[in-house]
Amino acid sequence: MPPPEECLILIADTDLDWCSRMSSNLLMMRYRTALAHNGRQAIEMIVQLHPQMVVCDLELPPEDVDGIFAAATASRFSIPIIVTATDTASEDGPASRALKNGAFDCLTKPYSTDLLVRKIEQSLQIDVRSFEHGLLHDFSTFFNRISRLDSASDLETLLDISFDYFLQISQADGATLRLFEREKNSWLKVREKTAGDVPFDETVLAGLLGKVTATGQTGTELFKPAGGSAFRSGSQPSAPFALLAVPLKSGNDIKGIIVLERTGPATPFTTADRQAVEIVAIQVGNALVNSQLYETVNRKLLDLQIISSYSEKLMGMVDKYDVIRALFETAARHFDVDFMGFLVEQRRTHEFLYWSRHAVDEKFLQEFCNETVAVYNRAAEASPRRKRTVFHNINLDGFPGDPKLLPTLSLRYVVPLCWDELRFGAVFFGAVVEPQQSSGKLALLSSIVGQTRIALTNTKLYSDMKENYIRTIKALAIAVDAKDTYTHGHSENVMNIADEIARELSIDEKMIGSIRDAGLLHDIGKIGIPGYILNKPGPLTYEEFNGIMKTHSTLGANIVREVPFLRDLYKMILYHHEHYDGNGYPDGLRGEQIPLGARILHVADAFEAMTSNRPYRNSLGRTEAIRRLREESGKQFDPSIIAAFMRVAEKKHWLTDETPTDVTKTPAG
Repeated sequence: MPPPEECLILIADTDLDWCSRMSSNLLMMRYRTALAHNGRQAIEMIVQLHPQMVVCDLELPPEDVDGIFAAATASRFSIPIIVTATDTASEDGPASRALKNGAFDCLTKPYSTDLLVRKIEQSLQIDVRSFEHGLLHDFSTFFNRISRLDSASDLETLLDISFDYFLQISQADGATLRLFEREKNSWLKVREKTAGDVPFDETVLAGLLGKVTATGQTGTELFKPAGGSAFRSGSQPSAPFALLAVPLKSGNDIKGIIVLERTGPATPFTTADRQAVEIVAIQVGNALVNSQLYETVNRKLLDLQIISSYSEKLMGMVDKYDVIRALFETAARHFDVDFMGFLVEQRRTHEFLYWSRHAVDEKFLQEFCNETVAVYNRAAEASPRRKRTVFHNINLDGFPGDPKLLPTLSLRYVVPLCWDELRFGAVFFGAVVEPQQSSGKLALLSSIVGQTRIALTNTKLYSDMKENYIRTIKALAIAVDAKDTYTHGHSENVMNIADEIARELSIDEKMIGSIRDAGLLHDIGKIGIPGYILNKPGPLTYEEFNGIMKTHSTLGANIVREVPFLRDLYKMILYHHEHYDGNGYPDGLRGEQIPLGARILHVADAFEAMTSNRPYRNSLGRTEAIRRLREESGKQFDPSIIAAFMRVAEKKHWLTDETPTDVTKTPAG
């Protein structure tokens, strides 16, 4: 049974003097009292004050008595009622009817205070058992719901159910639920209901949270209208109100705190109220641990899935720019980043590739680049390189830019990509709003960058291997040229002329690189052609040309086909003698059937051959060579390639200048 000071006794009686006397006597015995002199007042007090006992005089009008009984019964746990009357002997009188309607007992007026107190104590003992039985039923229902939540591990639903139940079990008018963020050492407000839409005073609340956190125990406060502290913002309270702060613990670890409030002329929270909330708080604290563990495991699994998918995406990538684009796309998709920059370390001019969700001001771009360079220099023990860095914007499919200027970044994170002797650069990540659980997000970003570093290592190994192969093949090309003293330097010249034509056609850099390689290796098949044919001073016979010489394109294509990263050159080398009208070799392709690179090589090869000395003739000169190219446009050569070649020839002054050295060793670009 709760102590007297926690019990509020409502006396509803029309006799003002009697009410006053009984109230004074009860107060002397430490009971708190409230007085009502009509049914309306009594019903309002039952609803607002939640008394532990009602003493109702049957001299009140019958409709008032019925209203009081209805209000007491409608309370969450029925409030016991003791009725008083001057005549209690009649079997059909008001007292008998009241007992039949659920009154706890009936006292005959006048009665002594001692008798009233004994009846109150008896009633409260029974009421406590009823209260505990009701709580047990509610707890059973609540625990069943919590058990389902434990299996579902739905934190948001857990918070919803817990918060509503705290309000219900305590009959509070307002509440705020805070969870402790260990990473930031602060309290996060997750649920809140205020009485009268007046916000909580965070300063006072911080003190209460601090006290409960320090002791690990429940805290209670009662604020009075005069001279007391105000828990609410604005002014002193106009009526008393009570606070109850209970920690949500798992063992000794505080996961959160629920602060409950009763406003207005409210009674303090009783021992039973506190115990009820504490029981629920223990269960909620344990459920929070389970939910957070599930969330952590789930997040780790998701992180592993992201890393695994990213690693899969990187497989087979041999171009460092493809790897960097993949990094940007993955980071933009899975992280709340608004700006990314990648400093690409190179021998001469370094690059700063960047993507921004918003338009970015030049000064911010310089600032982000400087910061990235500084971090890279510290990691690589390098000297400043900012002045030798150029900027290139990367557009990502599916991530359209916002024309508004990039706001100030709250988060900046730079990761260098250095591994033993390998120095790739550094990557910059920026976010306008710092993400929740930022340390976990940054750890995942670091893992993603680690995968990027491995992929870049592979691209470098591939590039080095390709370079070695190219050197070997180039040595073979030189060997082929050496077999034919008249065509020394021919392959390199074709490579450079083809490069000029490809750039005039605005072909992408990757394709231009393949065309250059194919130009260098287009005659590699001649290594299998006998020297007496290559150096024959007169025209070749039908058998020599069709039976032997024509095979050089097929021989050369087969050589490069066996090298994985030269396979793109296969068709260009195989078909560089096909004619636009279908009269070429080896397969008689026509028009668009012939690969673009092969059509470009065909024009470059023909021009270089016509302007060079051969065993069977001298150079035709540029003027004649260009005339023949134009004459064969649409027949032997693609008209669009001839048009591009003519623009190159005009820029190079080949149309008017016959100096042979201008044709040979044409500089690329």
